[in-house]
Amino acid sequence: MKILLLITAALALAACHEIPQDAAKPYAGKEDVQPYAGDIFKGDKAKFEQQMAHRADTQNEYLRTKDAKQ
Repeated sequence: MKILLLITAALALAACHEIPQDAAKPYAGKEDVQPYAGDIFKGDKAKFEQQMAHRADTQNEYLRTKDAKQ
């Protein structure tokens, strides 16, 4: 009976063990490229940001319907 109790206790403690969730090795994929480094903007960050601001303005419903508070 004691052996059964010890085995049950050992199995219960083993079930409570948390497996580490750390990455096994660092990410070895390709490096990220800046979005403005392509053929369209040719590395011009200011032009890219201006284009993104214009894009956001054309998707803004308040600006599109001229209901924007001035």
